[in-house]
Amino acid sequence: QALFQTAIDRADPAQALRQQLQSSPLPELPDGGRNFILSLGKAAVPMMQAALEIIPDPAGALVVTNPENITEIPGATVLAGSHPVPDEASEKAGLAAIRMVQGMSQNDRLIALISGGGSALVVAPATGLTLADKTAVNRLLLASGLNINDMNLIRQHLSDIKGGGLLRHANAARVHAYILSDVIGDD
Repeated sequence: QALFQTAIDRADPAQALRQQLQSSPLPELPDGGRNFILSLGKAAVPMMQAALEIIPDPAGALVVTNPENITEIPGATVLAGSHPVPDEASEKAGLAAIRMVQGMSQNDRLIALISGGGSALVVAPATGLTLADKTAVNRLLLASGLNINDMNLIRQHLSDIKGGGLLRHANAARVHAYILSDVIGDD
């Protein structure tokens, strides 16, 4: 029973983030620099809660998770997207993420907290594509038998925010990413 509880404790996303932020504190920001926190995925709520314990009062805090995990968090905007197939809520969340980072300056810092499911929960179609296009491709990918790594590689080329796209909107702000992956063997 002790081994089982230890395994559960080690899998706690909030605890994992807390330990990482305590063992490797974020560097000081330049004068006038602000913190923005973006938490995406199925573990977005506990990750944001832990981040706000250590980084209180950010200039912006956005959480996007699945509807089953939605919880109000004081000091953060919490949205739900759809998983595994994106929908209008996922697109609304993608646009909210872009709007938040577009307001950043080079002295600001984006703390990106990413966990499994983010690729469907937050979408922004690449120029020339629509949400309907992304949804159709996603359905085809899910039915194709491809592994998740190959699906994600295709998805990033159809997105304005995946594969580093969100960083292009962040106006050269400093970015610190904390990523929890649920993909077996993910590096």
